[in-house]
Amino acid sequence: GKSDPFIQLQVVPHHVFPDCELKQSTVKKSTLDPMYNEMFEFIIPQDQICNGVLVLSVFDYDFISANDFEGEAMVRLTDLPKNSEQHVKWTMALHRPKKDSIYKILEGRINDKVAMKFVEIRKKAMEAEDFMLEPDSASNSGRHGLES
Repeated sequence: GKSDPFIQLQVVPHHVFPDCELKQSTVKKSTLDPMYNEMFEFIIPQDQICNGVLVLSVFDYDFISANDFEGEAMVRLTDLPKNSEQHVKWTMALHRPKKDSIYKILEGRINDKVAMKFVEIRKKAMEAEDFMLEPDSASNSGRHGLES
């Protein structure tokens, strides 16, 4: 079947970038190979660029029920253009994090409220999904194009 993908973009960690609001692309209807020609602007203090990551979370829009999480990619802010005159074309392979990878590390940070909140949110998203992919579909379903 086809998908109706859209992307949510956010700069993290939130405690370093509290003024960077979540942004969202348009929904691309009935496609498994979406292209986005959209621009998003975040105001980042120059002295904090080395501390941030842009998280691109892809969802399949669903009118009736909750949107389905498809995967995510992360880009260091230092790898992005420094002004709006520069445009970058990305083709990203999205991945769904494994429960036993980064989550074990973050779950161990019991005094880090941001890490605990991240783990809580991601666990809920992962529990809501059926992560069983057939080998033939796994290689095709995880790629989405993004042009910004």
